[in-house]
Amino acid sequence: MKRRFAFLFAVLTLCAVARAAGHPPKAGVASEYADVDTHPQERVSIAADPFDTEDSTRFFRLDYLKYGLLPVRIIITNTGDRPILLDDVRIQFISAANDRIPAALPDEIDRRMNNVNNPMDHYHLPIPLPKGKTHNQKIDQDMDEFGFSTLTVEPHTTQAGFLFYDVSGLDKPVLRGAQVYVKMIHDADGKDLFAFTISFDKLPKQ
Repeated sequence: MKRRFAFLFAVLTLCAVARAAGHPPKAGVASEYADVDTHPQERVSIAADPFDTEDSTRFFRLDYLKYGLLPVRIIITNTGDRPILLDDVRIQFISAANDRIPAALPDEIDRRMNNVNNPMDHYHLPIPLPKGKTHNQKIDQDMDEFGFSTLTVEPHTTQAGFLFYDVSGLDKPVLRGAQVYVKMIHDADGKDLFAFTISFDKLPKQ
């Protein structure tokens, strides 16, 4: 009996380590995705890739879907000759009913996962960068590893990172008729690019 318990414990430990050490599929350029908006004159494409199933999110250290938090990878490709800046960018999830949900900050994710009965406070801030200030180290590690690492997209490069949206109060399936709205991206001269609207073309199966 003791040997069997030890074996099961070892298997569970290995599974936990495997989840923590996992990686998402490598991000491509934005134009490769089905859900993308391209501005040819500005030479920028932005895609949104929702990770809305348990299998697709196993690489995260925590089960965000369980708490109504939808991970969406945002892919920004700059095919122009000058950098674009994300310092003031706003990236909102807009439901079919026109609920506008900003990306959650790390401390909001922390509060949500500690008390699912309390709604998160939504502040209209720029995209969250990892800051390591939550009480849950695994959130900080996920933000560090999978979030945006820089607010500059250099010429002929792609930047990608995961944002998390509290969709717990939305009708299911949350992706049906939803979109991601991106505004306040600046060029090197400080001029705003036109807003991007990325509609989710693929309807969820359930």
